[in-house]
Amino acid sequence: MESALPAAGFLYWVGAGTMAYLALRISYSLFTALRVWGVGNEAGVGPGLGEWAVVTGGTDGIGKSYAEELAKRGMKVVLISRSQDKLDQVSSEISNYA
Repeated sequence: MESALPAAGFLYWVGAGTMAYLALRISYSLFTALRVWGVGNEAGVGPGLGEWAVVTGGTDGIGKSYAEELAKRGMKVVLISRSQDKLDQVSSEISNYA
């Protein structure tokens, strides 16, 4: 029976190490989520990455919003779209942000 005690102690430490690892992983994930959702990532996008940005599909939906935000943050934006009319309209709207 005494030979089972070292194995039980080893398994205890394996379990404790696993729980500590999982606790750290969950804490890191929560911290990352808090940083992104709570604090935001204002410094992550903007002129610090470069002077120009290329936005494909920049005349509707997410692409248009993305292009507007980049223009508001002082970046020069190149829009790519299939429709010249929409491209001209969004281009004139975005030029007001500069």
